Amino acid sequence: MSAATNDRDNQTNNAAPSAAPREAARAVGGKAKIPSRWVPSGYEPVALVGAPAGAEVLFDGRAGLGFSGRRSKPDWHYTFRSVEQFERHVDTWLANLRRHEVAQTERRAERKAAAQAGHGCKVGDIFSSSWGYDQTNVDYYQITELHGATMATVRRIAAQRDEQGWLTGECAPQPGAFLDPERYPPMRVRINGGERPSFRAYSFASAYLMRPTAQIGELRTYETARWSAYA
Repeated sequence: MSAATNDRDNQTNNAAPSAAPREAARAVGGKAKIPSRWVPSGYEPVALVGAPAGAEVLFDGRAGLGFSGRRSKPDWHYTFRSVEQFERHVDTWLANLRRHEVAQTERRAERKAAAQAGHGCKVGDIFSSSWGYDQTNVDYYQITELHGATMATVRRIAAQRDEQGWLTGECAPQPGAFLDPERYPPMRVRINGGERPSFRAYSFASAYLMRPTAQIGELRTYETARWSAYA
């Protein structure tokens, strides 16, 4: 299998054939224990410069393979037309691994910051969930309790429905109109922060915070949603 489609010019080659023991090559840049990796006979480890933890490359002069992270199977195993082509491929692969590592670090930092900031919701806030295949179901939830910075207890509430056609219409939430707790028991959920906080209402659907369109004292009105019941 050729790696020609993965070729890219790079001013600095980070890979150079090395005869160092495989165990030493596996330890370069590694922090976590790397699983056992099977390699065909005749392959020698390649010294990698600044490689992410767990990255390992081996080469037999014509074919090469590379591992990353804690994977026991290679990310790639190609035959190359020349050593230069092999080195360019390794450079590109390592650059992609580094970008992925940086992106993961940034995502972890963002999640940590969001968790520390909390979701900003309060008791009484309304969430809506729209789902369905042959029809559009709209469910409404209201926060009844908060638990720390991320958790809350929510309950299903009734919807005010206006039928505007055959099995279709618009609906809006009715704050405080809690449904039968035996049929719709309270749910303890994790609220995800962000511009529009949400929680997982079902395995296949999320519920999103609704902002009141108007408020007079304790009376709040909300935007309507379309529903249908064709099934």
